Amino acid sequence: MFWIYWDTAWSLIISGIMVATIVSHPDAEFAEVRAARRSM
Repeated sequence: MFWIYWDTAWSLIISGIMVATIVSHPDAEFAEVRAARRSM
C-alpha cells in the first residue's frame, strides 16, 4: 500500500516538474522532444 502511494506521489511530482519546464521553456522542451523522436 505504501509503495503504491509513493509511486503515485513521484508520478505527480515528475509530471509537475515536466509541466513547469514546458511552461517556462516551451521552445527548448519541444526541440528536445523532436530530437528524441528523430533518434528513435
